[in-house]
Amino acid sequence: MVFEGKNCKINKEEGGVTVFFTVTSRMLISLDWLKQYVDIKESIKELENTLTMIGQEVEAIEEQGKELANVVIGQIVEYNRHPDSEKLTLLKVNIGDEELQIVCGAPNHKLGDKVVVAKIGAVLPGDFKIKKSKIRGVESFGMLCSEVELGLGTDGDGIIILPEDAPLGKEYREYKGLNDVIFELEITPNRPDCLSYIGIAREIAAYYGRKIKCPEFQSKNIIESVNTGHIDIKIEDKERCKRFAGKVIKNIKVAESPEWLKKRVISMGLKPVNNVVDATNYILFECNQPLHAYDLSKIADRKIIVRKANEGEKLVTLDGVERELKDELVIADSEKPLGIAGIIGGEESKVTEGTTEIFLECAYFTPDNIRKTSKKIGVSTDSSYRFERGLDIENVVEVLERAAELISQLTDGEILEGHIDRYTEKYEKIEIPLNIDRLRKFMGKDIEIENVGKILTNLGIEIKTLNSNTLVATPPSYRGDLTRTADLYEEIIRMYGFENIESKMPEENIKPGQSDRITEIVDETKNIMVKLGLQEVINYSFISKEAIDILGIKEDIMVISNPISDDMAVMRPTLIYSLLSNLRDNLNRNQNGLKFFEVSKVFSPKEDGLANETLRATIALAGRENKTLWAPKPEAMDFYDLKGYVEKFLEYIGVTRYQLERSEDKNFHPGRSADIKIGKFKVGSFGEIHPDLAEKMDIKKERAYIAELDLTLLQNYRSKKTKYERIVKYPEVTRDLAIVLDRDVLVGKMLDDIKKTSNFIESVAIFDVYQGERVESNKKSVAINIVMRKKDGTLEENDIKTTVDKILNVISKNYKGEIRQ
Repeated sequence: MVFEGKNCKINKEEGGVTVFFTVTSRMLISLDWLKQYVDIKESIKELENTLTMIGQEVEAIEEQGKELANVVIGQIVEYNRHPDSEKLTLLKVNIGDEELQIVCGAPNHKLGDKVVVAKIGAVLPGDFKIKKSKIRGVESFGMLCSEVELGLGTDGDGIIILPEDAPLGKEYREYKGLNDVIFELEITPNRPDCLSYIGIAREIAAYYGRKIKCPEFQSKNIIESVNTGHIDIKIEDKERCKRFAGKVIKNIKVAESPEWLKKRVISMGLKPVNNVVDATNYILFECNQPLHAYDLSKIADRKIIVRKANEGEKLVTLDGVERELKDELVIADSEKPLGIAGIIGGEESKVTEGTTEIFLECAYFTPDNIRKTSKKIGVSTDSSYRFERGLDIENVVEVLERAAELISQLTDGEILEGHIDRYTEKYEKIEIPLNIDRLRKFMGKDIEIENVGKILTNLGIEIKTLNSNTLVATPPSYRGDLTRTADLYEEIIRMYGFENIESKMPEENIKPGQSDRITEIVDETKNIMVKLGLQEVINYSFISKEAIDILGIKEDIMVISNPISDDMAVMRPTLIYSLLSNLRDNLNRNQNGLKFFEVSKVFSPKEDGLANETLRATIALAGRENKTLWAPKPEAMDFYDLKGYVEKFLEYIGVTRYQLERSEDKNFHPGRSADIKIGKFKVGSFGEIHPDLAEKMDIKKERAYIAELDLTLLQNYRSKKTKYERIVKYPEVTRDLAIVLDRDVLVGKMLDDIKKTSNFIESVAIFDVYQGERVESNKKSVAINIVMRKKDGTLEENDIKTTVDKILNVISKNYKGEIRQ
């Protein structure tokens, strides 16, 4: 099947024209064509509303011929050369009620020709206005038109010459039937049956309670019966091809299509090619069943084999590209592949002007195979678009016979009686129970069972009554989307009319229930994070396999068997990659002072193959901010900023008994990260990301800091009781100390030890860490703030001195630290 459309690529060669194209999800419906299948009495506006309300959304409406007003049929009654030009002619053209003097530059007209005349006042496509003009000093009162000038074709070399019987003075758009209305519909993926005229006609007929008028045909020009001597069909790959049928048509004449068929092809948004190509496209859009015609003389041994491609086989497809095959499903003869099944045919077996007999294919290929193959080879066609959404396997032979008869009529071909049909897996009907009381409760409407039965019958759904309150529905084979009772509810409601269902509040006595514990934890965590001044980000629960490699995760990952895309191939085992991606993208857009958080689940596989879900909270920092009101300029955020957020969060949720240890996670910087442990369990990690990871993530402008906490584990260690303390009325005393320590000393443990030295110490906090001049290269200077307070009186100078001495003793003895001079 080949044809030309707006997104087509044309390949012209000696002996024929082939076209490769891509498609979108739109469906163009000609109102004139649609009326062949169902009676339509409604206005354009009413029909637009109906289609939208029943689920076939109208994206646009084009009223053809609007730009052809004041364009009529005329006849040249006087023919002269222009007095001042050898290439121009001076004509008198009769348009029925008057004669116009017109100067014409086209080379292909003569006296007596019937032509297309744009009168003064006409506005042609491209906003080209026809006015009275002077050409080389001679007045001209109109223009004779070519196809290009009317926007109806590509022939601009000469004007349109009409048949002798063309009615003088008649509007050209009316004469050519260009006063059609084209609806552009957006068809949802679950309704592939509506990618056809008969499918849309069924919808309209069901809504209005009218009869569908399916095309009637009776094969003529029939000669001997088809048999394996004419063509033999074998399906080797029965998993990917469930049915394959074919017919043979002899003594055909490939030629230009008649006007009525050209008009239909144009209404599809395509360009006419020839009678065979146009016929297959016509049936495709009429019945939603792709077909393919092969030149029978080019099929080796007259054998068709549906098989898996051999690795290394090559095929030149209709787009002129030579493709090396691997394991694609192909249609082949006894020697070579002829085409990629359901997607695109081969160059060698195409129908050309010299073709005299064809093999016509109609088949059913499994949707998942077509979808994967189309994506793999980078080719999407109207055929693959339909196959990958699922077609009516029961309709294959009927469409084949319909197409064969049409091609026979158009080409004067002779049809071999019968067909060859290989049907490997028969369609099985399903039965869906429908309880009317439950339907009424769902709709909020007291609908009668007779009305329900009528709606379902109009939709082509077979019904039988079990009792006064229950039906059993059997959907037709073309409605693969109807598999359960809820699907029937949707069908009944949309045909009953959403506008006929009033809005009302529930009448039941609804009692408030208990909220889900996980939801409570998530909400509480998010509220705390916002109070801390962090901004929430929300990411997909999927990451790419490349992300897993970047993070160095080799175990406990869940790979999705049919991912939407390669970027969503793995369920997240950690939130770190997503947050780092957020930091990178914002830094690259010159954003600064980034403080993000995300609360979500991570996934790991269980022994039964299902997912183990764990709730995590992650904080991400990068960039610079003004840390104090008196700061002269923004300072880079560091490890201690992140540590502060983590400690404050743990304090808010009531987790106080934990230890910080140097992190062993290879994704963190070995000297600027820590694990949070409660007993022997690690409940989280935080710190600067490793420089290697930063490079892989392309984070170059600033250092990035990440904390990831296991909320599921932390719930086990939260303080169950809230302790309240009386506000102390006595003043606090603060002391700042700058301590020089070895670079690898863990300051967090030192702070804990300092707090234990005296009951007077209320808090200890780091406010600066310095490495540089006047500090040895293997040392660091840590500035700490100590707040002291006595609960039952004012601190005396001796108390303060004693406490500071104890602090310095701990620092010196346990951590070999000393006061910075």
